[in-house]
Amino acid sequence: MKNLDIDLKLLELFCCVYEKGSISESSDCLHLSQSTISFHLHQLENQIGLKLFYKKGRKLIPTSTAQMLYPYAKKVLELKLAVIEEIKMLSGSYRGLVKVGASSVPGSYILPDFISDFLSKNRQIMIEFYVSDSKEVVDKVAKGELDLGVVGAKIPFSRLKYENLWWDQIHIVGGNGVDPKLSLEDLKTLPWVLREEGSGTRRLLEEALYKLGINLKELKVLMITDKNEVILDVLKRVKALSFMSSLALRKYKGIRQVKVKGFEPIEREFYLVFDEERPMPPAVRYFVEELKRRSFVEVSP
Repeated sequence: MKNLDIDLKLLELFCCVYEKGSISESSDCLHLSQSTISFHLHQLENQIGLKLFYKKGRKLIPTSTAQMLYPYAKKVLELKLAVIEEIKMLSGSYRGLVKVGASSVPGSYILPDFISDFLSKNRQIMIEFYVSDSKEVVDKVAKGELDLGVVGAKIPFSRLKYENLWWDQIHIVGGNGVDPKLSLEDLKTLPWVLREEGSGTRRLLEEALYKLGINLKELKVLMITDKNEVILDVLKRVKALSFMSSLALRKYKGIRQVKVKGFEPIEREFYLVFDEERPMPPAVRYFVEELKRRSFVEVSP
């Protein structure tokens, strides 16, 4: 068998075509004509001696060879970018980028202050900051759309690593007119304002109530939202229950904790999540190191 060698430029082109599923759609991101892309694909196939795609209508379907090659190609290209950033740092021309996501609580009450402080000390680094529920943040980390995430729940994914950062507590809270002391049965009679299904906070409450014999489906749900601010606004006007992080309760006055006999505040941790197989560029590494230095800050009441 002849010696194999693969051009990195051809791997970049291959990854784009693999992700887009067509040569026409790849043309925009590669800034190349369709005929040029076709030529280079055939060149790569000739180099490895195997077919990578076959046509089905207007779509390109990857062969088993392409499916095997793609994850390796992505790793090689990520390593190339990491090396380039390291060289730029040594030469003094470094401009780093950190793409970080966070679930609602750390995204609203922890990371904004931390990021502001980090940027004031690292002006050569730019940050893209994304806030959503835990599931979506973890999904984006797994797909490589985010470098890392800070979330309140572990969502199982191969390759992803979770590291503990901070402690927090989740409390049941009451709106206007709610008795400050309730029984477990009262939880089934009063209306609730809930977070969306992907919320790590909601997931933990659901597990805690289930252990006490209460299914979330038994609750009288008045509203579902993905914003803590909306929950707080509703509770100020409506006799209803919800659940909230101790961090949110510190920031917003007028909403009180409700003591429920038999129910203890839920202790939980926030986690740093990242793909341990993906090389960390310098900017991401610095961000993580600084974040870990802050990881012992006490945030529970």
